[in-house]
Amino acid sequence: MQKHMIAMGDSLTEGIGEEVNNVELKSWVIHFSKQQPTMQVTNIAKRGLISREIRESQLDKAISLKPDLVSLFAGGNDILKGKWNHEHFHEDMEYMIHQLANGTNASIITCTLPDFTLRLPIPIEKKEAIQAQTLQANDRIQSLSQQYGLCLIDFWNHPLSKDPDIWSSDGIHPNSVGYQKIGQIVYESYKQWSLSHS
Repeated sequence: MQKHMIAMGDSLTEGIGEEVNNVELKSWVIHFSKQQPTMQVTNIAKRGLISREIRESQLDKAISLKPDLVSLFAGGNDILKGKWNHEHFHEDMEYMIHQLANGTNASIITCTLPDFTLRLPIPIEKKEAIQAQTLQANDRIQSLSQQYGLCLIDFWNHPLSKDPDIWSSDGIHPNSVGYQKIGQIVYESYKQWSLSHS
């Protein structure tokens, strides 16, 4: 029987960025799905959304589609749009993961956020604030991943996040090569996680 994956989130999952090296711009979800030919994929992610908006606009739809696998990558806009509220982020992420874990039989993939400040030309005070907020978000994501047994991709510590060649000129979104590599990382991480949870 064909399995169904739902991809939730923001521009990282929608696939916003620049095309480079004659590699077509596609979401990491598309590259991931090429490794899973028997899996149907529905990408409902939309650019610009903070975690509360993802919760409000995507969660019910994701559950209603009865997925076997869900990816939930969120938090970048909460921080980069200057709307960071750690209590709201913690609440929204826990609510979404709890509802997905209890409202479906799906495995769940999530990720920590990378250090965006490595590429952003902003004052040191702003960099320090963004780094502190990102670490708060990542701490919550890691805690929930452990609590619910999620497949976690640790982009904060992954060498790829520090590779300047995989990012678009805005320093925030991956480029087409970056999405290709992220799709491969997610696939390899999920494959390894699946073997240890089978």
